[in-house]
Amino acid sequence: MSATKRPKDVPASLDERVVARQDALSASERRVARYLADHPDEVAFASADALGRATETSDATVIRTVKALGYHGLPALKKILQQTVKDRLTPVGRLGRSLDELGDDPEAVLSRVLTESIELLEDARRTIRPDSFAAAVKLIGEAREIVVLGYGGLGVLGSYLALRLVRLRLRARSAMTSGFLLADELLSLNENDVVIVVAHQVVSTEIDVALTHAHEVGARVILVTDMLAEALADRVSLTLTTPIGNSQLFSVQATTLALFDALILAIAAREREPALLAMALMNRLRGELRGESDPPAEPKPPRRRNGSRRA
Repeated sequence: MSATKRPKDVPASLDERVVARQDALSASERRVARYLADHPDEVAFASADALGRATETSDATVIRTVKALGYHGLPALKKILQQTVKDRLTPVGRLGRSLDELGDDPEAVLSRVLTESIELLEDARRTIRPDSFAAAVKLIGEAREIVVLGYGGLGVLGSYLALRLVRLRLRARSAMTSGFLLADELLSLNENDVVIVVAHQVVSTEIDVALTHAHEVGARVILVTDMLAEALADRVSLTLTTPIGNSQLFSVQATTLALFDALILAIAAREREPALLAMALMNRLRGELRGESDPPAEPKPPRRRNGSRRA
């Protein structure tokens, strides 16, 4: 399985570099790296000495950390941050205040979440590459089976995607089990399958094992993530980067959900007739469940492009 590399004209973000390289850093360097990623607007105009004091390390540790993250030096990093400070001041920076600041006004909470969601969706226009999206649509549409792997709230979103794929009469399922039980979910994977991994910031043991097994059997992997694009670049077929918000106590998943809806619609458009027949069948079955009489005859499932019937 060949991985789709990040294009040279789209360098890894500071956040992505920190996640990808954290295991190679010392404890003091990790503290500096995390500070750099969490305070880009301050770092953009700070000296190495000031950053050393802020992280309770030293200017030498700051410079060493910056180079370990792949930058030529602190001036190079500062120049990048100064040029992109508005982008780096994401909804997390602009809107990510504590709930104490929001108070107990429901209208204020609603307004902030809606505003953050809109801004995140605008960010997604830049982070989701059209060519990667088109490639994902093709992979999913032609797969023998699609397994959507995610945990926690992301697992719930993954189940939503799997359900919508099933309604197109694609063979899809979500995998949310952890520990030994995940082995049962992975056992049937082969080279004709696609695994969609939904993981924004953390690579769990289950995801690590699933990626390794997918590579061994030749299954293609689509990664949906916020910050793991660089860390997992060599282990996935392609990446769709969906920025998430963070109001300290929760994240906003508007872009993840919008991406899933876009995938469903694009897959349906790619194979319009099968999608319409699937919807007609769905409506007929729902009618029967409501007790409606004289249902129309069920059309025969069309053949997929690889010659097999839809599940």
